[in-house]
Amino acid sequence: PASFDYSKCPVTPIRSGDIRESNERLILKLIHDGEGVSQSDVVARTGLRAPTVLRFFRHLENSGYIRRVPREPEPEKRGRRPVYFKTAARAAYALGMEFWARSASAVILDFSGRVVFSRTWIPEAGDRDAVLGLLRKMFTESLRASGIPPRRLLGVCVGAPGQVNVETGEIIRYSRLGIADINLKTALEKELGLPVLVHNNSSAVAWDAFQRGAGKGVRSLFMVMIRAGVGGAFLDNGDIFVTRTRGTLEIGHIAVEYEGRPCTCGSRGCLETYLSEGAILSDLGKSANLTGITDLDPLLAEGRSDVQRLMHRKADILAHTVHNLISLFGPEMFLLVTRSPALGRFLAEGVRAGVKARARRRPGRTVIESALYDPENAGRGAADLVFRDFFAP
Repeated sequence: PASFDYSKCPVTPIRSGDIRESNERLILKLIHDGEGVSQSDVVARTGLRAPTVLRFFRHLENSGYIRRVPREPEPEKRGRRPVYFKTAARAAYALGMEFWARSASAVILDFSGRVVFSRTWIPEAGDRDAVLGLLRKMFTESLRASGIPPRRLLGVCVGAPGQVNVETGEIIRYSRLGIADINLKTALEKELGLPVLVHNNSSAVAWDAFQRGAGKGVRSLFMVMIRAGVGGAFLDNGDIFVTRTRGTLEIGHIAVEYEGRPCTCGSRGCLETYLSEGAILSDLGKSANLTGITDLDPLLAEGRSDVQRLMHRKADILAHTVHNLISLFGPEMFLLVTRSPALGRFLAEGVRAGVKARARRRPGRTVIESALYDPENAGRGAADLVFRDFFAP
């Protein structure tokens, strides 16, 4: 918070290169993920020798990264009462930024994973410089409003739209903002002086759902997000799937109809030409009198026959795609994220029925659910990916 006097706190954030011992990073992660961890807990879970663990705990506590917390010991245990530790919330922070054609959000998490700042912006159409200017403004205003100095950030993660290379940090192409071949990682690291991760915004949304939302507790999650386009992400045991060339999944450009509608990618019959918000609104036509996708909610509730017929057709197209994705990836959960709650529920119900019909006698093992897109959740997911990268081996 802005009222906190950072000058009186000796802690400086550690970054990947600062922890030279992998065992120390492992111990810090166990403490970070736990609700109160003792030295004996770490010895039992890692197999490290007790004196080694003691030395790491002492260093982390003296450096300000962990703190002692009260906790009642287990009654059946005898002997010396253990001391429990948690990470110090103010030791470090992570900033997540997510943007697309119609909105942008920034979220700052403290070291305990608590949201300490959240804000949204409206992007302006433009080119490479406009996008960098927006992200620069989001970074500056987020730190100014939160009172957190840049030196306390472990890093920044940008959840970007379009086709993204997560290794180089490039947006390969995003036609809706007129940008292509823009390397956000290189440009932002040079300007901000901090480690910068770049991922697809669908991955950020899926990661938040996997950690805290509808997908919490599942081992594998496939998420499809419908907005201006159709994006997707697959998570398996905490790993985000990327292609051999380190690119993110391009679910919206799966062909669902041979010689179908022309797409901005240059192909035809792509999924997003039928399922994007713009495609849905366009197909409903002027008779529906819709100004945005959330205006569809009351029409679905009314059960208008023309709307029902059109949307059942779209649900069947999506079910065909999901059936193929389930066959390929075998996720425990399929999650459909939309900005319209009624649309999400309607499509999820249609996908359940369509997948069941296509599965024939094979029992369905994938749970199919819907969730509402939330800008704060997207930014939070991006910020949490900074911690994920920090603790990665």
